[in-house]
Amino acid sequence: MDAQEKRQRLANKVKVNLAMTVREIFDAIEDEPSRPKNMAYFDRIFKTFTDGGKGAVPREEGRKLIGTYCLFVPEEIIYAAGGQPVRLCAGAYDSTEVGEEFLPDVACPMVKSEMGFSALPVLSFYQDCSLVALPASCDWKTKMGAIMEEHAPVMMMDMPRIKESEASREMWLSEIKRFKREVEKVTGVKVNRRRLREAIRLVQRAQVEFDRFHTIRKADTTVISGRDALEVLNAYFYDHAESWTAAMSLLNDELEERVRNRTSVTKPKAIRLMLTGSPMVFPNWKIPTVIEELGGALVADEFCTSNRYLHDKVAVDEGSVNDMLHAIADRYLLPCTCPIFSTTLDRRDRLLQLVEDHRVEGVIYHTLKGCHPYDLETKLTETLLRENGIPMLRIETDYSPQDVEQLRTRIEAFMETLTGKRRG
Repeated sequence: MDAQEKRQRLANKVKVNLAMTVREIFDAIEDEPSRPKNMAYFDRIFKTFTDGGKGAVPREEGRKLIGTYCLFVPEEIIYAAGGQPVRLCAGAYDSTEVGEEFLPDVACPMVKSEMGFSALPVLSFYQDCSLVALPASCDWKTKMGAIMEEHAPVMMMDMPRIKESEASREMWLSEIKRFKREVEKVTGVKVNRRRLREAIRLVQRAQVEFDRFHTIRKADTTVISGRDALEVLNAYFYDHAESWTAAMSLLNDELEERVRNRTSVTKPKAIRLMLTGSPMVFPNWKIPTVIEELGGALVADEFCTSNRYLHDKVAVDEGSVNDMLHAIADRYLLPCTCPIFSTTLDRRDRLLQLVEDHRVEGVIYHTLKGCHPYDLETKLTETLLRENGIPMLRIETDYSPQDVEQLRTRIEAFMETLTGKRRG
């Protein structure tokens, strides 16, 4: 058997296992009577993973696909240059085995999963990217770029670490301008004032619907599960911003009606929980699934793959291309609460604000094995929450399903503690 045949066999194995995982997820949730009917649009995107991801990303004829990682890559520039962004963050256990051919066992499972999909033809949009923009946001991502160049054209983006300094802002602005030039080369479309202004407004319309969704989740009545909240925001990874915004508007209309009618997806007085820490990406839903199977209300999260993804808008309406690029650079740097930065006081402020706004009773801090930036933040976060009277449970895990029952036991004990605190 030659190398090409072995590669195809492995790809087929990963495809089959991924398809089984996706079907199991939707078989378990689609019959839930309390589930919002407008979730069907977002389900459709992820169901394509059973067939190689065909149709997950809208592909107009001639439109180049630009892959992105993390939340630092400005989608406004991609849209302005006539491209279609697709965020390539991965949450599949089935592809981590392939990623381990390139990375050590102790590597972050998200990076291993991403590397596996990049190396094998499992989800077609990974191989269809004309350019992949990869910010050097952590050590794993930095080294991943050099490895991935064997499989895709990669543009590494240098990341400042002291974001408050003027030198950092200037350096980041130069990276944004360099990214614009690279995307223009790939698409053959010049980013002019009109196209960039329209692209900014396109993303802002999506952010307006995200803001509605965020406000809805503050209600006393839990009208959507935390797992579904993660899904609709993960769906933005693949969809065109305009289509996603239209679907999100319909979902928000339905959810606002549910708030008025007090139609809940949880039992009355369910423990209100929040997730934070390392990001969660479909189909890695094991923690939110366990929480909600145990009767908890997952009312908020603080992930770069969901709650933080569309949180901040580009603060400009008019101006030259240069003015808009300055505003874009600031939007993707200054408000970001990623723990890669030297100072994370703004992240702690945001956590406390989420706890207050959503009346959170307990926080589950999720750390992926090998995810050093979030691991280093654990003690700081735990101290902060303890000083404000908020219990925290730390969970370290990976994409393997083998620890689900262990996680269930720990989360159940944590929720019992919170129930006892209520009574006390």
